[in-house]
Amino acid sequence: MANKRPGEGAEGSDDQSQAKKGKGTEDFGLLLFSGATDWEFVGRKANNLPRSKNTFWKPIIMETFANMSMKAVYSGPNSVHIFAINEEGQVFAWGRNEQGQLGLGDTKDRKKPAKVEFPEGVQIAKIATGKNHSLFLTDAGEIFACGDNRHGQTSGGKKDSKCTKPTRVSHEGPSAKHIACGGDFSAFVGTDGSIWTWGHPEHGQLGHNTEGQYIEKAGKVNYDYVYNPSRISTFVEKDARKKNTQYLTPPNIVTMDCGTNHCVAVDSNNKAYSWGFGGYGRLGHSCTDNEMVPCLIASFNGPKRGIKSVTCGAQFNLAPAEIPGTTYMWGQYVSSKEANMYPKPIPDLSGWLDIKSIACSTKGWVLSADDTIIAAIPSPAYGELAMGEFKKSSAAPTEVKTLDGLKVAQCAMGLAYSLFLARVEPDKVDALKKKYPVIAQVDD
Repeated sequence: MANKRPGEGAEGSDDQSQAKKGKGTEDFGLLLFSGATDWEFVGRKANNLPRSKNTFWKPIIMETFANMSMKAVYSGPNSVHIFAINEEGQVFAWGRNEQGQLGLGDTKDRKKPAKVEFPEGVQIAKIATGKNHSLFLTDAGEIFACGDNRHGQTSGGKKDSKCTKPTRVSHEGPSAKHIACGGDFSAFVGTDGSIWTWGHPEHGQLGHNTEGQYIEKAGKVNYDYVYNPSRISTFVEKDARKKNTQYLTPPNIVTMDCGTNHCVAVDSNNKAYSWGFGGYGRLGHSCTDNEMVPCLIASFNGPKRGIKSVTCGAQFNLAPAEIPGTTYMWGQYVSSKEANMYPKPIPDLSGWLDIKSIACSTKGWVLSADDTIIAAIPSPAYGELAMGEFKKSSAAPTEVKTLDGLKVAQCAMGLAYSLFLARVEPDKVDALKKKYPVIAQVDD
């Protein structure tokens, strides 16, 4: 894939102005889906997916959303369930639901999106999804949760096995401004820049300086699950050469994300911190050691060397640099290639300036840059690449030509699917419904 050189499509161009204008409600939010929808097979019996009529190799429009302007879409690298918010603020859910993670009051999977109910007056601003649980952030800074609670990752303080309706998470501390889910744990960033985590403590992924292990009886290890959001109090900087550890003043965190068993957070100075499981270099510290508390990533520690945000895959991360034109990757998303033990620029993304959205899965990613969708989805793939049956996968970054001409404001990914939310001028919607088939999803 040819690199885009700095200056092409730079800020201030007509295209950029239109993209920024597209965030307003005057444009229609068109939601496209590509990938597998046999939820019982995704991640389990994947050999069934390529032959299934319910696997879509090119983008489609789901009938539920054909005439509904959408505002946001959410899923995650560990997830087989999806949420979307329309312009009216209504939340819709579909996908796997064995632990009640859709918040619909039951444990029945959904192919057809269904509306999620919240208490009167509650407006959802952001959603995060784990393996079998979900978090909802309200515009008032409250958190609701549903799904698997066997490790305490949903409704804080309750040890019920599952929670099938969104339940308010009570905690002591500040209101939340950001939320994130790991495989079996949860996190939020407070309005004061603090980080709070709860759920499964293995690998140190909660950042509380412990893995939470104890011997229950001979031959059986168990964990002290954290049932209430608990503040992370310790941040460190390590010098590998001097084998020295320095304790840091807790930074002002602005955003964070979680992989299956690791976390990365970014502060107001564009510095980054990582903790949890260190396999394949996903923590970015040039080693595979686990970190029990947030540890400063040395590669981003210096003037104009920081990152603006981070998106975590299962065992890798992507992050746009604070200076536009560079996107970093560390960890591993192609099993046949060596892992990046520390952050390295992705050569094929050199010069792409306006990174609108990044989404990561277990082994691939999609990215909206300027007016182009770029994806890297290694084989085997099941429609996530959205390029049709004759180009099912691409380990190298490639432009997704089936989405040419669309201004994609947000991407989302799960275990075997991708979603693209485009801002479209109202008079062009009907033509796009002819270009992208409108498919009715029917529950069994």
